[in-house]
Amino acid sequence: MLMWGLAQRHGWGCAKSEVAGFRWLRRAAELAVTDLEKGRQGMDMGAVRSELVLAIYEVGQSFFHGWGIEKDKTMAVQYFRVAARLGDPDAQQELGFCLLNGKGCKKDKREAAKWYRAAVAQGVSDIGLAWIYKDKYQ
Repeated sequence: MLMWGLAQRHGWGCAKSEVAGFRWLRRAAELAVTDLEKGRQGMDMGAVRSELVLAIYEVGQSFFHGWGIEKDKTMAVQYFRVAARLGDPDAQQELGFCLLNGKGCKKDKREAAKWYRAAVAQGVSDIGLAWIYKDKYQ
């Protein structure tokens, strides 16, 4: 469901439909939550968790850019925050960007630095982010 939603949203190998893509991404997130809650036997819970995190992040991207749903940066930040707390480096980086620039939330450089450092710890490039290591942002 997740990959089909992305394919539809971007028109990869099918007709582009951002609305349908958003619907599939949301369903993928909901199904992953259900699978985690039920703890289905024989399922790789790590894979289910990874799909959940990616689906949450992609739903956030849809809200941020207005792909298939009305643009709502406040809602996007909420989705990025959930995915960031679950350890997704892309979500951590996006949340840092939003906090740094006040996109969908109040500006907070200290918290932005925290999320940027978390993303960098997972391999995201820190080019242009030297400021996150200053003492006043620790």
